[in-house]
Amino acid sequence: MKHILFIGGAGFIGSNLLKQFDTDKYLLHVLEPEDANISRLDKAKVTIHRCSLSDVGTIQGILTTYNIQTVVHLVSTLIPGSTYEEYKDEFKTVIFPSIEIMEICAKEKIKFIYFSSGGTIYGNRNEMKPFSEEDEVSPISYYGWSKQIMENSILFMHRTKGLPYLIIRPSNPYGHGQNIYAKQGLVAVAIGKILEGKPVEVWGDGSSIRDYIYIDDLAVSVYQLIERNACNTTLNIGSGRGYSVNDVLAFLKIVSGIDYKIEYKNPRPVDVSNMVLDVTKLKEFIDIVNTPFMDGINIFFEEEKTKGNNKNTNQK
Repeated sequence: MKHILFIGGAGFIGSNLLKQFDTDKYLLHVLEPEDANISRLDKAKVTIHRCSLSDVGTIQGILTTYNIQTVVHLVSTLIPGSTYEEYKDEFKTVIFPSIEIMEICAKEKIKFIYFSSGGTIYGNRNEMKPFSEEDEVSPISYYGWSKQIMENSILFMHRTKGLPYLIIRPSNPYGHGQNIYAKQGLVAVAIGKILEGKPVEVWGDGSSIRDYIYIDDLAVSVYQLIERNACNTTLNIGSGRGYSVNDVLAFLKIVSGIDYKIEYKNPRPVDVSNMVLDVTKLKEFIDIVNTPFMDGINIFFEEEKTKGNNKNTNQK
């Protein structure tokens, strides 16, 4: 049996990733702080550890007591629009403790898998060309900068102390389990506004392009990478195709059947103009056919619509 610890495993990505694992083959552990919502894991066969990320001593005890062989790091408190003050807090509560955990993993030969950000770490450029893993990383937001610091720390630990690692740079994931009332994730937030009967707010003119991946496809891809022991490399995970914000909103009008209002606002300096990931390298490791974007949006919308209908029925 293989023991895997998911730091932040009760979140949107982590909870969907856990579903892919055969619990007869893997013993799954999730680390979340005491006040974290773990309702996404209600039906999951996992061992929950309630502990702050900054309590490195307790985490070290978990790693050794349970003979953890792989750590999957999914924690970030930032979003692309986060401020410098929020970034400073992230450094104290997430980045520095994570570097200490990397030290422990290097010493114990525990593989460290890190979820970075394909959407923000590369930064901005005018050329309409997919970003590959070999491209320069030049983030323009504190969120992207925090990801770059984490990546550089991992590479340093590998270079100096032999830390086995895998850096994953996902594009924009969407789908079931995502909070439709949060502040990030265009597809999810737009669905939330549509179901509430409110206008969808857009920063800029809606021409910015993003690469979207259905959450099940991301989860399957990561599971395959773990199964096939992809190691000591950095990989983009996305669809390899871009859609503008206006494209996404047009698709949502089709699947919802609602001609909702869109409010365009001034663009933000932290948003890149176009971001599509080159997934050529990923295909050397795994075999997967991604869900067509329109199909994924339709599934997600219908699931959330059904939840809303059930909620209204229960309240009557």
